[in-house]
Amino acid sequence: MESTEKRSDQRQDLVYLVIGILVFGSIWGFLEATLGGFFNMIIFPNKGAIMGGIGVAIMGTALAIYRKPSMLPAIGVVAASFKLLNVWIFVPVSYVHIINPAMAIILESVAFGVVAVFLTDKITKNSLVGAGTGALVGFTTAIAYVYFALYVTNSPLLVRMGVSGTGEFIMNHGVVQAAFYGMLLPLGCLVGEKLRTRNFLVTMRRPLYYALSAAVVCLCWGISTTAIMAGL
Repeated sequence: MESTEKRSDQRQDLVYLVIGILVFGSIWGFLEATLGGFFNMIIFPNKGAIMGGIGVAIMGTALAIYRKPSMLPAIGVVAASFKLLNVWIFVPVSYVHIINPAMAIILESVAFGVVAVFLTDKITKNSLVGAGTGALVGFTTAIAYVYFALYVTNSPLLVRMGVSGTGEFIMNHGVVQAAFYGMLLPLGCLVGEKLRTRNFLVTMRRPLYYALSAAVVCLCWGISTTAIMAGL
């Protein structure tokens, strides 16, 4: 009986983990499609660093709640899949405008996941460690992204950014990105810790939890599709 109950608990934990991946990934993707699309439309400065910082904060919230670093890359994949809405609804954009932002999200989530494997408790409970982790993730992601854009998709990234080389891009964009990530990651972890201490996964009835999660995911995809069709 104890073995059966243990397996049941493990299955339930896995279900909660998958739902968490879908919910947090969809929220991130929704913000990329709406707020990120708006920033892109008005040519807002440092929009990539800001949206990346928001993404790392969302992952920080999920990490604080579930304590599972392995879920972070999966959250990034869900968020990056929102970029495919541009293909599905036939918005006329070149492929690099889809692949590059999607890969930036995935690189960010993988980098954070790797660091979180070793520092999960310290990241979620110590704001200084969280800020340092955010800065590290932001800087390393900028390095990985510039080489991916230049040598994999052959994007004119340096010309578009108005810099003369990869070193200048890393020092300019990487430092700004590290600053935003360092500021926003501890805030996301703080939110996650507040939710964790209230045990909302335990206190909420399963049917209600499933219904709310499904509603959040559907709303995020529906609103994002509408926003992209409207030109964001």
